[in-house]
Amino acid sequence: MSLSIDEYNKQECKGKIMLSNRFIRAFKPKLFEAGGFPTTVQVEDELIRYIDSMHAYSFDTHYNKLCGGITREEFELLKKCTYDIYELTKKTYRGEFLVKAPMIASICEKRIIEAALGTIENKRVFEIGGGSGTLGCLLLEDGIKYAATDVTQAFYLIQNRLFNHICRNSINELVNEELNNNSRCIHIPYWKLWEMRNSPIETDLVVSNHALLEMSPNSLRFYLNFCRKALEKSEEGIFVFQGGGWRIDQNLIDLINLFEEYGYYLKYFDHSKEIAGFSLQPGSIKQDVVKALKNLLNGDVEIEKIYALGNHILERLGSEEIYFTDTLGRMMNDKFEKIKKMEKIDIETVKSFYSQFGNLKMSPDDEFGEYILSRKK
Repeated sequence: MSLSIDEYNKQECKGKIMLSNRFIRAFKPKLFEAGGFPTTVQVEDELIRYIDSMHAYSFDTHYNKLCGGITREEFELLKKCTYDIYELTKKTYRGEFLVKAPMIASICEKRIIEAALGTIENKRVFEIGGGSGTLGCLLLEDGIKYAATDVTQAFYLIQNRLFNHICRNSINELVNEELNNNSRCIHIPYWKLWEMRNSPIETDLVVSNHALLEMSPNSLRFYLNFCRKALEKSEEGIFVFQGGGWRIDQNLIDLINLFEEYGYYLKYFDHSKEIAGFSLQPGSIKQDVVKALKNLLNGDVEIEKIYALGNHILERLGSEEIYFTDTLGRMMNDKFEKIKKMEKIDIETVKSFYSQFGNLKMSPDDEFGEYILSRKK
């Protein structure tokens, strides 16, 4: 069901009454607050800012380097989701927008999920920190059962609008509904996670992209415990990510070590794209990956903190370094190798698809970014 801003705020206030101060502190959007990024809205029209607020100026890079192009099937799915979001913004908000770079990044993330699961039939994916909701849109549009949670009011609300639009107002919105495990889409506010900790949703795979290292250490520990329980009945118990996120208190080595402390074993790791696949089944490539990460930084881990995919990291990658082991690791590697060999849609064909919508406005973030980067000629 659709969720009003007032109803979200009211239920959040009510839900926090029985929570501990430590839980509330842990689930603050730490990076956003530190950087002054606005995470709440007062009126509906403000939500347009969150439709396309990540991955600015990254379309070509994501298309050519992260994805290596997209397949015909992926292009058809991209078109369906683009129409979905375009229709929503045209109908509900003050402008018409196309989500481009985040959609390409989410296609890469969807590939990771499919590579890890093998088959998606009757499987459920649980996403932590879905941001603007593009991965959720792709999964739902493709018929995959999906659940999501987010700690920021604004992103949670725009997810609600997008998921409801795709699911024709049939999502299970736990802000004001009881859990229905049979629902196609389950949306979970952060304050409900505590009461669900002993009987969480059942899921086959957990995904969290560009978010884990942006959390407070205690919320990350909470999620690792929560998700281990949620994955208990799945075959493999899979947790994947593409990009650990901006480093605040911990770096990528810390993250990999923490996963193992909580019972997740690293089965697949791609340095160049920062893709990781973990399983609850013993057996790990952690030692090899940690050694390689330390070598990338010439051993000076504390100074550089292993910041994501910055140029200072990529320049040191002599060749694509990929590590994998056991069934999950081999499945992921085989799938990615198969995708590499598939015929891809030329980037100009994708841009031509976008051009049919006419000269639409940029997203607010892109418009601001272009203005401040327009130097004197």
